[in-house]
Amino acid sequence: MATLAPEFAKLSPAQRRLWPALRPSVALGFVLYGGTAVSLHLGHRRSVDFDFFREKALDKEQVRAAFPFMRAAATLQDRVNTLVVLVPGSYLDAREGVKVSFFGGMNFGRVGEPLLAADGVLEIAALEDLMAHKLRIILQRADRKDYEDIAAMVRAGCSLARGLAAARLFFGNAFQPAESLKALVYFRDGDLAQLSRADQNTLIEAASAVRQLPAVRLRSKRLSVPLASRA
Repeated sequence: MATLAPEFAKLSPAQRRLWPALRPSVALGFVLYGGTAVSLHLGHRRSVDFDFFREKALDKEQVRAAFPFMRAAATLQDRVNTLVVLVPGSYLDAREGVKVSFFGGMNFGRVGEPLLAADGVLEIAALEDLMAHKLRIILQRADRKDYEDIAAMVRAGCSLARGLAAARLFFGNAFQPAESLKALVYFRDGDLAQLSRADQNTLIEAASAVRQLPAVRLRSKRLSVPLASRA
């Protein structure tokens, strides 16, 4: 299995202290998605939480038993296939806490290969999968950080057209690529007026270059790499 040397520079001190305690995530089949996953690839911005996905249903008792920090954590959200907790700063000897989210039943699959952090602590989704998810998220909210993530991935060589095609593959008719492209270059909602001119230009140029979407196929319905398949 390919590995990634994570870009830790943008993690908060609390996240760095929590990092070793996230190791059970691998055995439980979780993969890190969201802004922190993008930041661990690219080191482009600060992201303050951890979002773990897996395709199996979420067994909350299994999660609570596997992660020692759960005993000190406050539950923020608890519903079917969702458990969101806040690990307090006092537990981490830090000024602020860290939000950790676990999501099960995420059965959309993947088009890329997740990478194992070089220290083996957790699996991180591939940029092309992260791109697809971000392109869907911008249809649900107008948040500058999502646009910053997409711009950073584009600059890193991640194909916008392939990301759109992957999102359509994952989410079917619930995702309309044309609407995502429109949202990607509209900067008047939410806090998007604060998006840097450089990021705006990157997104406008990338969106303008999309002509047709390539054919993509699922690499696996399983988000993580099975333990037996790791070299």
